[in-house]
Amino acid sequence: MDSNLTQDDLLLKADQKFAQLKCMIQLQSQQHVRIDLIERSLFEVLLNIGLLLLKALVAGAGTGDEGEQVSPGGRTLRRSENPHQRLYRSIFGVLSVVRWVYRRSKNKRIEYVPTDARLGLPRGECSYVLEEWTERLCVHQTFDDSVSTLADILGHAPSVETAETMNLRMAEHADAFRLQQSAPAPAEGEIIVATADGTSVPMHCTDRTQDPDARAGSRQGATRRAYIGAVYSILPFVRQPQEVLDELLRGQAAKRRPRPQGKRVWAEMAAPCDGSLSSGSELVFVEMAIDLQARDPDRQQTLVCIMDGEQKLWDLQHDWLGRAVEILDFFHVLSRVRDVSKVAYSNSEHHREAWVSDQLHDLLTGKVDTVIRRWQRLLRDARQTKRWSSEQQQTVDSAIGYFSNNRHRMQYDEYLRQGYPIGSGVAEGTCRNLVKDRMDRTGMHWRLPGARAMLKTRALHLNDEWNDFVEFRIQREQ
Repeated sequence: MDSNLTQDDLLLKADQKFAQLKCMIQLQSQQHVRIDLIERSLFEVLLNIGLLLLKALVAGAGTGDEGEQVSPGGRTLRRSENPHQRLYRSIFGVLSVVRWVYRRSKNKRIEYVPTDARLGLPRGECSYVLEEWTERLCVHQTFDDSVSTLADILGHAPSVETAETMNLRMAEHADAFRLQQSAPAPAEGEIIVATADGTSVPMHCTDRTQDPDARAGSRQGATRRAYIGAVYSILPFVRQPQEVLDELLRGQAAKRRPRPQGKRVWAEMAAPCDGSLSSGSELVFVEMAIDLQARDPDRQQTLVCIMDGEQKLWDLQHDWLGRAVEILDFFHVLSRVRDVSKVAYSNSEHHREAWVSDQLHDLLTGKVDTVIRRWQRLLRDARQTKRWSSEQQQTVDSAIGYFSNNRHRMQYDEYLRQGYPIGSGVAEGTCRNLVKDRMDRTGMHWRLPGARAMLKTRALHLNDEWNDFVEFRIQREQ
């Protein structure tokens, strides 16, 4: 058994394996074996050599016998009666680490393991490398698919349950990592943009909400709301109303459009707090407020907040980002205009598109009240003549209320002159990319702790902070 071999014995075995590998290459090069077949054989043998070398490393670390009694940190600990064994699951395979452990008495918890400390072993059985590779896959695809993919490559992998536990443990360090991050350096004249939105996540029956999510089209209690937030900076982009119309209606993308810089995204759901659940939406605004304080501590830069009409989010914006210029997302405005056009011109697509263009032009030139009054007249006339169904009337009445409640966030003529963005495409894209693409697949039902953990780790990966986070987590756990 390898566990009984010395470090020199194990290194010798590795040398012999490598010598055999060289002979294999020489032989197969003469036999004209297809290169991919050789490549697969090489990888399998190299994994075996890697396992031997890790075993040699462990053998060289010793068993950690520091005597019958030690006093680390001023407390007296006694050596176990016999060495303890633990498994270490590496990317090369599984090996056993046999070492002495120390505790205050026989039935007390283990407090000191010299060999574990010397090798920097992780909290669980899986190596930090195997764990990181597993979770790098898990933030993109299902736990089952991730484990299967890793097993296909390495010949072994953690169980699905272990992969889920790994994600929970990694996410424990996400908040601490964010708090120690430095902010992206802003350039002079940049605008800082904050945006937030919500979407639904299918939940296990024990963690579902009690109310239906009408906006997401979900059945009662089938989902729970996840909220995303994003902060980025962007250079001013002064435009004319016609340029915006050309982009929206004619697909003529602006050639000089600046790109968002230093974007960071977060996502949260309800979290346990003092026996109840705190709001995921508020947690997202706390994250954004912390990030904004780091980016612009003196509040010298223009802050813009772009969101749809969800009042709860605007209330949180008032509480946490009160100095921001409030802008109603113009894509949601466009959606409302199109809804009303289908009622007003249900039988004429040509007239409908022209009417949409006219409404948007008025909105972009500061004539919000004009549009509201126009729609109110349409609705009043339709009710008098009874030419619209009650559902059509509700569509127009809802759009009028939406614009009336948000008219102070619809000063698009001024926003365009200042070069502010007026669309929350970043929030919409983040909801899809961060949440929907990973967490709303066929047959998925999440438990709340697992869903929150996935949101945190996937956000860190999408922020290109994965490698820094992994190292931070290892240092913190060690």
